[in-house]
Amino acid sequence: MNAKAMRAGAMLLAVAVLAAGCGVSKSKYLEASQSAEQLAAKNQALQQSLDGANAKNDQLEKDVASKQSTVSQLQTELESTKQQTVNMQSTYEGLVGQMRDELKNGSVQIQQMRDGIRVNLAQDILFKSGSANLDKSGKELLAKVGEELKSSTTYEIVVIGHADNQKIGASLAQRYPTNWELGSARASQITRLFQDAGIAGERLMSVSAGESRPRADNATPEGRAQNRRIEIRLRPIETEPAASN
Repeated sequence: MNAKAMRAGAMLLAVAVLAAGCGVSKSKYLEASQSAEQLAAKNQALQQSLDGANAKNDQLEKDVASKQSTVSQLQTELESTKQQTVNMQSTYEGLVGQMRDELKNGSVQIQQMRDGIRVNLAQDILFKSGSANLDKSGKELLAKVGEELKSSTTYEIVVIGHADNQKIGASLAQRYPTNWELGSARASQITRLFQDAGIAGERLMSVSAGESRPRADNATPEGRAQNRRIEIRLRPIETEPAASN
């Protein structure tokens, strides 16, 4: 028996004893007993109401704590996004400054994108025709790019080799049978140069798109020149979520 029931029983017993000792009539005794029972029932109802209010209060406190945690997380994410935007703008301006002449003559294009930066370099300024080896001027240009990218540690660097739809020449085809292999070799040359310049290997990736993503019509020499390009993509490094215990 719980404490509430014991208190109610004691009250009824007290009323009964008092009534018997004072010679109270049966009707008054019953009336007093009913009154005591009603008081006990009201007390129990009030206690239940109080328990319910306490439970609601506990839930409200949990909800408030959860919302505060969400707000704190959103604020952290917002600050991170702001910092990424500042970093991206700084990197973009640095690349533009390093390749001002190439931007003017159209051999290089730099675009700010929602998820990073894209740099397109005409292959003709990096490689001699029919070669997968960087020439001297190409190395010098990419060295300047590498210096700028070293400080952009929040970005991964994807180097993509693109080609036109022309068949590989007979001498080169022995080593690179299709534009897939040639695009991969050229992208790998640049990736290795960046690593030698001090960029961490885990930030680097080389990819070949072959002739599958042309920017212009391959029917004209001008169009094919646009399609022969190296694309450098800077994308924010995705961090793995912390493992829960």
